[in-house]
Amino acid sequence: MNDKAPKVVETVEGITPDAIPSWVFEREEPLVLRGLVADWPAIPEGDGDLEQLEAYLSKFWTAKPVTAYVAPTEVAGRFGYNGAFNGFNFRSGSAPLEDILQRLREQAEPENKEPLSIYVGSTPVAGWLPGFEKANMLKIPGDPLVNFWIGNRTTVSAHYDFPSNVACVVYGRREFTLFPTDQIGNLYVGPLDRTPSGQPISLVDFSAPDFDKFPRFREAMAASQRCELGPGDAIFIPSMWWHHVRALSDCNLLVNYWWLDHEQHFGSPFNALLHGVLSIRHLPEAQRLAWQKLMNFYVFESDPESTEHIPDHALGCLGEMNKIEADRLREELLNRLKT
Repeated sequence: MNDKAPKVVETVEGITPDAIPSWVFEREEPLVLRGLVADWPAIPEGDGDLEQLEAYLSKFWTAKPVTAYVAPTEVAGRFGYNGAFNGFNFRSGSAPLEDILQRLREQAEPENKEPLSIYVGSTPVAGWLPGFEKANMLKIPGDPLVNFWIGNRTTVSAHYDFPSNVACVVYGRREFTLFPTDQIGNLYVGPLDRTPSGQPISLVDFSAPDFDKFPRFREAMAASQRCELGPGDAIFIPSMWWHHVRALSDCNLLVNYWWLDHEQHFGSPFNALLHGVLSIRHLPEAQRLAWQKLMNFYVFESDPESTEHIPDHALGCLGEMNKIEADRLREELLNRLKT
């Protein structure tokens, strides 16, 4: 058994939101950007309080309802599957952001002995807090998708995101535990196609891991990195790194920026993964190995020499993958899936 403590995520200070060096985005490991957005108007003064946060957000919010997830006290903020594994341990609803903050205030009252867990995740800032992004600027490469996440003492189970990510803590405190992609076998990941919020998640309860049921999780923790962020701090999370996020305060607000390092017309590799499960995973071993060699040749280990014998005009999908060619290939795939 390996009881090695998680590594502390590397930290830098003094970087400003209008001039993040390019080397930050080129890293292959996470990086804490301490105080990156400390000068945002949204960052509370001192310890802050819910009324202060509400007063600031009210300058931007619309009456359009947000999707919120609510779980009973016994869930302790850990959203996921129910005990029978035939559904989830929370329910969803919708309400204006103003009402959500009111519910958060109610859950934080000292006399409330059985607070509910409330979580609003991955909601586009432009649609629900128009003007917030302009007032709280962060310069990110390309055209990032900007979202906000708000709730009380909730936990987002370990998952990965395809886009690269800069997550900024605006209010409250959050703990991040991160794992490189090669730890997937030690994280005991749940289903691919029936997930609480769209991404496969680790089934391990990080607050009380059952090492009898999940023995390899010790190895994952030995390879992990951990940090705690407060208001004004940010973290860069490279594409495909698994991350577990625990909110530590009665109210927490995070704004994150997702972006891709390649053209979006290539599509999501997750689609290819699902298709591989459908068409390859259940083949006889010899055929699976043969397809693995083909995948390596054309995808994972491809190089210019592998197609130099084909005239450029005849390369088809093995040549330049511009938007026109990507759309053509996607249409061909759709037609093939219908047969």
